[in-house]
Amino acid sequence: MIRYRSFQNWDPPSLAEIWRSQPPVRGRMQPVTPAMLEELVFARPYFDRHGLIVAVDGVRPVGFVHAGFAASSDLSTLDKSQGTTCMLQVMPHELRGVIAMELLAASEDYLRKNGATRLYAGLKFPLNPFYLGLYGGSELPGILASDEQAAEIVRSGGYSMAARSLLWQRSLAGFRAPVDRQQMAVRRRFRVMGPQAVIPDNWWEACVWCQCEWQRFDLTLRDGGEPIVSATFWEILPLSRSWGVRTMGLVNIDDTPEARSEGLTLFLLGEALRQFQSQGVPFFEAHSAGDDTSLAEVFIQLGMAQYDRGILWSKQT
Repeated sequence: MIRYRSFQNWDPPSLAEIWRSQPPVRGRMQPVTPAMLEELVFARPYFDRHGLIVAVDGVRPVGFVHAGFAASSDLSTLDKSQGTTCMLQVMPHELRGVIAMELLAASEDYLRKNGATRLYAGLKFPLNPFYLGLYGGSELPGILASDEQAAEIVRSGGYSMAARSLLWQRSLAGFRAPVDRQQMAVRRRFRVMGPQAVIPDNWWEACVWCQCEWQRFDLTLRDGGEPIVSATFWEILPLSRSWGVRTMGLVNIDDTPEARSEGLTLFLLGEALRQFQSQGVPFFEAHSAGDDTSLAEVFIQLGMAQYDRGILWSKQT
């Protein structure tokens, strides 16, 4: 008989075992250890053991689901009106399908009882409280298309697509920043400063990114002044260890449509990638929103290729 209970302090080794039993997906860290789960999940200040529900067959845990909440609009606290099923995993089991659906229902029940009026599945800002560095890539993109089992579970649970992300990558071996008339004109007028270490300026990002080191590059006029475009990066850890190659990822880019059309964003990113290359970083990754065609075009100009996509799912309540 399968029973369901809240997380207990002795569960981490069993949860890591469940994680390691999942099908290989590039965007899922393997092998996960209890220490990784402690650092990147259980140590978050808003972790609630009742939101992590474990399926037990006899005495052996065979699956788990983890529910969490969004950030508030000012990123200063939780917004419990928006809840998401962050992660759902079940070991190979003859009742796997039944267990998965019952875990999903348990997650939804927990979220509703704690105030959620909008239900989601997947992790994507501002619904990204846990698992950065263990799933996704340079950001949390929702549920990866390559994570077919997870996508099928939420579809069966009545969820539909709410937002889409595109995942991009490229090797930095042989990288050359784009050069054309526009880029030569940009180089004459502007310069790239950095990298400089920066830290989050709000509570939510300080919690989500607390184990990460950010590096920021700024584009300014050659005569000086305030940054016109900025881009922040991090080393994708521990996930990139499972890829066997050190990888830098784009955290965010602060620009404008005009900066993109004038080649400023392309110039800044090209200079940042050139510096990473000179430091011996062999790989780079970034995400774009599914409807952000201008940023996708910048990535294409940098020689990046799309390799996966992520979907944030929502359910009518």
